[in-house]
Amino acid sequence: MQQMREVGGFGFEDIRRTAVCCAHLSADIVPLIYHGSSRTTALAGKAFALRLPDLVDFKRGKLHFETREALCQAYRVDPLADLILTGVNHDHRIEPWWTLGEQRIPIIKAMKAVGIALVTAPNFSLLLDNPRTDDLHAMKRIAITFEEFQREGLPCALHPNGRTYRDFERWSKFIADRSEIEKISYEFITGSGQKLRTQFHLDRLADLAKASGRALDIVVRGDPQVIPFLRQCYRRVIYIETNAFMKTLKRRRAERLDNNALRWPPAPTVFGETVDKLLSHNVEEQIAFLRATYYGCDAPFAKAA
Repeated sequence: MQQMREVGGFGFEDIRRTAVCCAHLSADIVPLIYHGSSRTTALAGKAFALRLPDLVDFKRGKLHFETREALCQAYRVDPLADLILTGVNHDHRIEPWWTLGEQRIPIIKAMKAVGIALVTAPNFSLLLDNPRTDDLHAMKRIAITFEEFQREGLPCALHPNGRTYRDFERWSKFIADRSEIEKISYEFITGSGQKLRTQFHLDRLADLAKASGRALDIVVRGDPQVIPFLRQCYRRVIYIETNAFMKTLKRRRAERLDNNALRWPPAPTVFGETVDKLLSHNVEEQIAFLRATYYGCDAPFAKAA
């Protein structure tokens, strides 16, 4: 079977161990920045997330940016901020990472050189209507890419994608056996974001944390309502926030409603006007709303202090 030969079998036993790579992030709510268009100044903040595929020139097999200055200039973000690369994306954006083969390693080294603080492993999909071997292949590839990032000294959050109890049992043993796994990541956007499936995935993530026998962090994308549950199980819940940038792109401005909700009325710009101030305002308001609603107004990482 081609899939099995490609990854050396579907078991995790042959995944090489790595050193512990610590990522000390300065924020627990991290806005996702898609690009730097229609802005002229660097967005202030402690941490920002970027999409992993956006940084890679897949045709030439290299990083788009040779220096941190060029990267931060392109995205118009504070060069002193922590930068996270999120591997959560649609299949057609994530699968090309695997097809790079041996070219992945020099790209990872380049990511480390420009000062990426953390990467979340690509969330290769597990699909209900595909052969079961496709799921096993995706899980093995997730484990392999995690090891590759960590081996090169770039902290990586393992993304334990699973559909069944047995999938999570396998991930549980893998995580418990490997102290180098300090962070995991998960998304509540697609299958796990469906109401009938959300609690199943939350319960499995709670099991993973308990079985690990140590404190773990989790990086989350999607439905923020999962944050309070996960904060009971994980040392830190780092939430990648996508709403502020997209609302700004659509020229909407955040307004508070009774201090516990936001509304987004139109905020049209004139031809040639930048959105620097609008984005800064929206990011600040969205972070404040999320903290008050889902973090109990804690200061960043107060629970772990």
